[in-house]
Amino acid sequence: MMKSVSAVFIGILLALGIGALAVFGIVAPVFTRLFGMEVVSTALPPVIVVFAAAFAFYFGGMAAAYKAPSHPRFHGVMVGVTSFAVSPIANLAAPSDGADPFANLRTIGGLLLTVVLVVAVLAASYVGARRGEVLHAHNQSVIGRQRSRKAREQLSQEEK
Repeated sequence: MMKSVSAVFIGILLALGIGALAVFGIVAPVFTRLFGMEVVSTALPPVIVVFAAAFAFYFGGMAAAYKAPSHPRFHGVMVGVTSFAVSPIANLAAPSDGADPFANLRTIGGLLLTVVLVVAVLAASYVGARRGEVLHAHNQSVIGRQRSRKAREQLSQEEK
């Protein structure tokens, strides 16, 4: 149970780290240089936000699937599901000075962006989980071949 939780937690942390790096380390400096600080401070284009989230959660899903003790695709997709389940709780827990924590969801544009983001994150988490599953299987087969080769070498050394 704890390995499952830690696999999903590692995936979420990796996704958040890569997402922050992509947005604040790559996209924001480029937009600041090209368009000036006032454009970047208001909002990034939604396409960039969706791409950065999908990119980040691809790797988060892959890490969770790789670390999962069983059912790797499930654990990879749980990275996206858990992050969207925790997000409203974090919005409610954050100090808001009386403001509505879900004000952006009251507009049709904000709701549409949220739906697109959820679909993109879940799809990227699933694709990443499939990749993590394949990577884990490949690495296990390589390790198995290495162990059998070492065992054969030891047997041939003992026979001499």
